Amino acid sequence: MIKSNLKITWRNLLKNKTYFSINVLGLSIALTVSFLMLLWANDEWNMDKFHEQDAQLYLAKRTIPLEGNVLDVYNNVSYPFLEAAKAEIPEIENYLILGPAFEDNLTHDNVNFRARGSYTKANFFKDFSFPVLLGDIDQLDAKVEALAISESLAHRIWGDEWRTRALGSTIHIHDNGDFSVEAVYADFPEQSSIRNEFYYSFDNFLNRNEWVMQWGSNGMRGVFVLDPKADPALVSTKTHELFQANLSGEFKEGIIFQKFSDNYLYGNFDEQARVSGGRIEYVRIFTIAAIFLLIISCINFINLATAYATKRAAEIGVRKSIGARKGILISQFLTETALITSIAFLIAYFLTLLLLPATNDFTAKNLALNPANWTMWLVIIGVYLVTTLLSGLYPAAVISSFKPVDALKGKSLEKKNTISLRKGLVVLQFTLTTLLIVAAMVVRLQVDYINQKDLGIAKDHIISIHQDQKLTEKYDVLREELVKSPAVRDVTLVGPSPLHNNASTGGVVWPGKREDQSNIEFNLQWTSHNFPEVFDIPLADGNYYREGLIDTLQIVVNERAVEIMGLEDPIGKTIELWRTPRQIIGVLKDYHNRSLYEPIQPGVYLLDALDAGNMFVKLKAGSTEEGLTAVQQAFAAVLPDVPLHYDFLDEQHAANYRSEIVTGGLTFYFALVSILISCLGLFGLATFVVKQRTKEIGIRKVLGASVSNITSLISKDFLKLVTAAILIATPVAWFFMSKWLEGFAYKIEMSWWVFAITGLFTVLIAFLTIGFHTLRSAQSDPVESLRTE
Repeated sequence: MIKSNLKITWRNLLKNKTYFSINVLGLSIALTVSFLMLLWANDEWNMDKFHEQDAQLYLAKRTIPLEGNVLDVYNNVSYPFLEAAKAEIPEIENYLILGPAFEDNLTHDNVNFRARGSYTKANFFKDFSFPVLLGDIDQLDAKVEALAISESLAHRIWGDEWRTRALGSTIHIHDNGDFSVEAVYADFPEQSSIRNEFYYSFDNFLNRNEWVMQWGSNGMRGVFVLDPKADPALVSTKTHELFQANLSGEFKEGIIFQKFSDNYLYGNFDEQARVSGGRIEYVRIFTIAAIFLLIISCINFINLATAYATKRAAEIGVRKSIGARKGILISQFLTETALITSIAFLIAYFLTLLLLPATNDFTAKNLALNPANWTMWLVIIGVYLVTTLLSGLYPAAVISSFKPVDALKGKSLEKKNTISLRKGLVVLQFTLTTLLIVAAMVVRLQVDYINQKDLGIAKDHIISIHQDQKLTEKYDVLREELVKSPAVRDVTLVGPSPLHNNASTGGVVWPGKREDQSNIEFNLQWTSHNFPEVFDIPLADGNYYREGLIDTLQIVVNERAVEIMGLEDPIGKTIELWRTPRQIIGVLKDYHNRSLYEPIQPGVYLLDALDAGNMFVKLKAGSTEEGLTAVQQAFAAVLPDVPLHYDFLDEQHAANYRSEIVTGGLTFYFALVSILISCLGLFGLATFVVKQRTKEIGIRKVLGASVSNITSLISKDFLKLVTAAILIATPVAWFFMSKWLEGFAYKIEMSWWVFAITGLFTVLIAFLTIGFHTLRSAQSDPVESLRTE
């Protein structure tokens, strides 16, 4: 039975090569792209979920009330709070320190290595599922000079001998001192959001930063390890009360909990500190888009199968007349569908393997088709079964319902509801395609807007170099050496980076400050005197700090700060910073000092080059190579023992919007694939319709119909369906893309021309697809057309 079905199936497919090719091509392309996107979505979904104690790990986040009862959410809390919570709340078994990650220069035996690291306590590796391969990780708590490094970093330093040479070796971390390697840990899994290559003792950090012991500081990211039986909501309430009690009522901040493994995907909060989205939006977008592609390809299958079914009328009639039951005919057609789907799956599997390296490069991931992953195979088998049944059941039911007498007489076998369904599926297909095209255009425009938006501050031709102690000591000599080069425009010290400044303080007091303004945070910027000139930031009023000034009771603010403080004629007015009166001498024009997801923050600018943290070198446009050579030569002459590492500021800015760039690129590819698959289906239907109406076309030509008349006649029915799809998709696309754009504080406007271009493009592609056959048929010899029947 099965063997017979397969033989008949293969013969039928070879007779209808167009039908077979279109279905296999469309389905394999859709499956390939869907596999790649589902691999990406699955990787995102499983981030940080591999920890054995996943259900017990909760981040503590700080909420700060702002004007208008708005709650701002900070990822950091204070260290004393973490200690007190562990000591006073029995449901809390422990806490983990998540220090901020930073890149630094490491030196061993006069060889320099660039690596990413942080500080922590020993239980970080025990309560998280991060295995230690060598040494005693408890030394991180016992010795301030203790250092733990990753397996890959150990291999970079000592090669294959790292197991025998790493422990006890001394590594110098620039601007932090000498450390002894006490442990080597396994490289963190690909699905870990934490990717550091080294950790030094938290006590070392604590000894050099006394401010960490203040209850009101925002210096720590902390993860609580809860008792397995604990109620996280109840523990969150207890920590909230503990936090407020120890602040003595001076502030009204609070504490909220978030499961650690949820933080990666759900990182955005609304004005009431409720989760409002994050990277989960991208996971949803691409999962839905993958499903859309599969639906579009299945629609092709259904439409072509029901259309080409009439060509098999005689076959069905004969088989029914000799006793073939309906079930046998259904099984025959499902066998055909399963064979086509199987071929498409095999092609898609190998195409996925072929495209994985490029996908990994583009998404900065390490996705893989792991044959040992049973979950992956369950998903593939599930998609296979759903695709086969979705594509095959309805056409099988249509074909098996043909009446043998009508089939043998050559009567029209298609019912009105079958034709109507086919038209409806074409509309659905192009509706989904139009949605993807609009999404691709909007995402692309928003990404371009972010990259090209005037931030109010220069970012091009500027390189950033970490300012360590040695650089601070030799800065004046180094700057003098650098500005000698005609390729270097200027040099300054600033910290943190002015484009993405997360340093802030609530310790600003001004005349008339209201109670509901008590928790407003001001961005802090430590600068040198020439900061505005290097970054092309104009002054709105007053002056910046003059060169040579060392100690000052003056201050510079931005326009947003003046607006919040409600100061008229701010120059000369006195405000307090950390209870010290300071006179405003200048107001800088506003620039985007935070992410474009957030509005411009009020800012204060201090003259404090020693604490700036970064040296910025501005190169002349068109002289990048000469400028970098000058920087390398200056460092070699002034700081020969300091390894040089620099980053371009514009690249740092772009890296902060990597998710949007990847989303824009992937959505664009989705749109291209969807229009390709839709047009493949339209191509197949047009081929079928033209063949059905060959005699009619010949008669019309004999009676004087022009080529354009015939082309219009055949095309208009299809174009009506495409137009209906565009009209349906437009309001839906408007709604969903408007919701997506709400996540940005600064965004493009949804313009009518986006939908107009999408509609015209879709109609044009559809017309060209249909027109290929209709034009060729309309130009054929009418005598030959009349002979076809």
